[in-house]
Amino acid sequence: MAKSIEQIKREHALLLESVEVTSNPFAVYDSQDRLIAWNQAYEAVHALAFNELRHRANDRRLHYADLVRVIAQKTMEPDKVEEHVRQRVEHHRRGDGIGIDLLYPGMGWFRVTKFRTRSGSIATFAVDINENKRREAELEQEIKRRMALEEQLRQQANTDPLTGLANRAALLERGNSEFVRARRFGDDLAVMMMDADHFKQVNDVHGHGAGDEVLRRLARTAAGTVRNVDLVGRLGGEEFAIILVRTRAREAVACAERIRACIAALEFESPSGVFHITASFGVTQAMGDDPSFAAVLNRADKALYQAKHDGRNQVACLDPRRDAQAGVIA
Repeated sequence: MAKSIEQIKREHALLLESVEVTSNPFAVYDSQDRLIAWNQAYEAVHALAFNELRHRANDRRLHYADLVRVIAQKTMEPDKVEEHVRQRVEHHRRGDGIGIDLLYPGMGWFRVTKFRTRSGSIATFAVDINENKRREAELEQEIKRRMALEEQLRQQANTDPLTGLANRAALLERGNSEFVRARRFGDDLAVMMMDADHFKQVNDVHGHGAGDEVLRRLARTAAGTVRNVDLVGRLGGEEFAIILVRTRAREAVACAERIRACIAALEFESPSGVFHITASFGVTQAMGDDPSFAAVLNRADKALYQAKHDGRNQVACLDPRRDAQAGVIA
C-alpha cells in the first residue's frame, strides 16, 4: 500500500529532526559538490570554515573543496594544503561507503563515510571515534612497554651482571652462529681465550671488591680493543672469550698482544695498596674439519693452558695451518 503525502511529510519531518539532534555530523552535497543540507554537529566540527564561509553555505554556494581548504590553511603547513584538499575531495567524490579517520581541530577524531545517493548527491556521515583512538593509543603504549620489557629481560638473560659483557650462553650462541656463517661463506674465524693471572691472590690480598673491579676493567679493556663486529664474553670467574670474525690466527695473536699489554699497564688501588695484574691468552683459528664451535673454543683453551704453563702474561697460539707462528709471544 502506497504511503500518503501526509505520512511521507511526517516521516520526512521525523527524519530531519533525528538528523538534527544527533551528535554525529551529517551533511548532504549535491552533484556539483555544493553543501545543501547539514546538522548542527556538522557545523560544529567545521566551525573554522563556517565562521568564515557561513554566507556561502546559507546561499548553497559553499563547495566541499573550499570548506576543506579553509580548515587546512588554518591547521596545516602551507605546502601540504593542496595535496590534503585533493585527497579529501577524491574521497568525497567516490562516495563508496569506505570510512577514513580524520582529526578535526578542537573536536578530535571522527570516522567520515561518504555515500552516493540515487540522485547523485553525496551524503556525509561521521562518527566520533575519540574513545577508540584513546584505546588504540593505550594499546600501542602497552605493546611498546611489553616489547621494552621483553628486550630488557633478553638483555639480562644474555648479559653478565658484573662486567656488562655477553654471558656464557650468549657467547656460545653467537659463536655457533658465526661458526656456521664462516663455514658457509668461507670466511676466517678466530677465537681468543683470556684469563687473569693469579686472580685468587687478588681476592685473598685485596678483597673481593677489588677482584670485581679487576674483572670490570679487564672487560672494558678487551671490549675497547676489539672491533664492534667482534664479541667479548665472560665464560665465568676470571675467564673470558673473544670471537673475532673474518680474522686469521696471526691477526688474532696481534690483537691479543695489544690487550695483554694494556692490561699489564693498568694500575689498581685497594686498602691494601696499589697493585697490577697480568693476563694470559690462548688463540686459535677455526679449521675446515672442526665439527663445531665448541671444538674451536676447546683448542683456544688448550692454547691458554700452554700460555699459563709457560709462565703467564703471554699469548699462545695453536694454529694447525701455521698461518701464525705457533708458540709463545712474550
